[in-house]
Amino acid sequence: MNLLRRFLLPLAGVAAVLFIISIATPRAVHAITAALVQIVNTPANAVPTVLAPAASQIYQETCSQYMTSGNVGTCYLRAVPAGQTLFIDTLSFYLFTDHGNVAYEVYLAGDRKIWVPLSLPQTSSGLDAYTTTLSVRFTVPQSVQPQCTMYLKNMTAYSAVLCTVSGYLAPSQ
Repeated sequence: MNLLRRFLLPLAGVAAVLFIISIATPRAVHAITAALVQIVNTPANAVPTVLAPAASQIYQETCSQYMTSGNVGTCYLRAVPAGQTLFIDTLSFYLFTDHGNVAYEVYLAGDRKIWVPLSLPQTSSGLDAYTTTLSVRFTVPQSVQPQCTMYLKNMTAYSAVLCTVSGYLAPSQ
């Protein structure tokens, strides 16, 4: 009996202490974590946010130019309104030309140019099709009309350039 009391009493004491710690610890840990994780949006400690443009400021425009002769195709997008700057985020080109003809120079121009790399052409029904979509950061100032241009290596019998630009307008500074 003495032997039993000698081992069971300390064992019961340890079990009781562990039980009390297991009940108390989650609350204490939760309280400490909550104190460390609180985010307060004050001018001194501002939380970063993103302000999306208004629907009237979103700019998405597509232009196309079909060619039955020549080797240069250019299409024009809507001009940037006065007092605004166009910020282009995405640029997509779809070009097709006679099989074997090569589109060697493709760009978007505003007051400057951004050159567009093309994928290898896919051939279907006697036409070579080039496609590309780029995520860009390109600005076009007020009153400038952006244009998409494609130069072909040879004269064409049937080719086209389709260009889509997506972005937003913001007041000029």
